Amino acid sequence: MAPGVLALVLSSAALHVAWNAAARAQAGRLRYMWLIMVGGGLAGLIAAIPSLGGLQLQTVWPWLAATCLLHAFYFTTLAAAYRHSELAWAYSLSRALGVVATAALALALFGQQLGPLAWGGLLLVVAGSLVGAGSFGQPQALWRVALIGFLIAGYTLVDSHAVRIAPPIAYVALLYLGAGLLVSPLALRGSRAQGDARGLGFGVVSIASYLLMLLAYRLGPAAPLLALRQSAPLLAALAGYFFLREIPSRRLLLGTGLIVVGAVLFTLGPLG
Repeated sequence: MAPGVLALVLSSAALHVAWNAAARAQAGRLRYMWLIMVGGGLAGLIAAIPSLGGLQLQTVWPWLAATCLLHAFYFTTLAAAYRHSELAWAYSLSRALGVVATAALALALFGQQLGPLAWGGLLLVVAGSLVGAGSFGQPQALWRVALIGFLIAGYTLVDSHAVRIAPPIAYVALLYLGAGLLVSPLALRGSRAQGDARGLGFGVVSIASYLLMLLAYRLGPAAPLLALRQSAPLLAALAGYFFLREIPSRRLLLGTGLIVVGAVLFTLGPLG
């Protein structure tokens, strides 16, 4: 695999963790999360201008409506999680549950089977999630990250189909703006704070993370690249420690390690 492709994937993971860390640094304020949605949507819309002509709204609108609703709940719930939970805990656990829920929904809805390696990886993700969850004892926080995981699974399945029938950049830009529109009545009730404008900038970071992965998929094999992308929970632990002064417990570090290994095995499973 070319070093340039590896750099794209690691940059995508780092940017994804960066905007999540920024949201956590703002104590998960919904107004700030809304600015991330708006900034990402506007930046994506500008980048998508050349491809807007290929967007057939009469075909893609049901998928777009579904993903806008799912993302509105996702960003709102993520903001609530970051108001009450540390970055590494909420990030690693919610992404892990997203992997598990995606596999379960794909099996139930589409009959997609898993190979032995993928099943082993899935069990490690579950084990890591249980270990990591024990490091933070608030039941309400666990419900939030569980909901985030199911929302990730929902929009992953919707978007994986929609980008086959719509220009990806235009589709992602519209889902950001649509989700932002749905969240705006709640978000605009929140008070302004110094540094809000940076939320727009981190919106650009957010959508750039997605676009870098799209570019990587064009240049290299999807499964190994997605496996490498699972380094993000470890990056979240580092970001929480160095930038947010959050000290992860040994239990959380062990759980995160199991999640990363399990996610890599799960991603590489179809190749085995």
